[in-house]
Amino acid sequence: MVTASSKQLASSIEKNKEISINHQKLIDATIETIAKRGLADTTISHVAKQAKVSQGYANFRFKSKENLLLSSLQFLSDEYKKSWQKIFEDEHLDPVDRLLKICENDFSKKIANRNKISVWIAFYSEVKFRPSYLSVCQKQDEIYLQQMEKLIDEINTKANQKSLSAIEISESYHSMVDGLWQRILFDPKIYTNEFCKSLIIKYFKSIYQNEKKFQ
Repeated sequence: MVTASSKQLASSIEKNKEISINHQKLIDATIETIAKRGLADTTISHVAKQAKVSQGYANFRFKSKENLLLSSLQFLSDEYKKSWQKIFEDEHLDPVDRLLKICENDFSKKIANRNKISVWIAFYSEVKFRPSYLSVCQKQDEIYLQQMEKLIDEINTKANQKSLSAIEISESYHSMVDGLWQRILFDPKIYTNEFCKSLIIKYFKSIYQNEKKFQ
């Protein structure tokens, strides 16, 4: 026999599920709208319409346009962190395979797609939102850089590579990723995700010439 409390619990779970779904719809719609309109011209009305959610609900959920925009940036930052963190924590990968997985992740269509890249660039390049960008992303970026430097140092030791330091290789890699992400956004016919990844692999091949995995 279903009690009143059981019905209330089931109703609460269903309601929370609906809230979660609608929340994600609004985040996804915000990312798409920023990519099309930019930060300045994105409104809650545009986002709600794109998400097929009532504007009243969107206003209630996020309170302001700025909260909505920052929530989309926080989502992207968390999504990216989870993706690379999982690779760094995988104990079954040797250093070279881990680096290859990182490259694959950085140029996967889930992470490096044009809508998401547009949002990253919009926040970073817009003076008004740059402090928010740093507040949300800077700490995670620093952790990623530290992890990458440690990984490259392991590979250098394994390969007895001494011409370039771990920090030099790591910083060069990140600069290449930033530049190639922009190429994916502005020149997608040539700079496909696979083409960009192949350029990165060639870069590592030029450093670790005896490593057969960099093919």
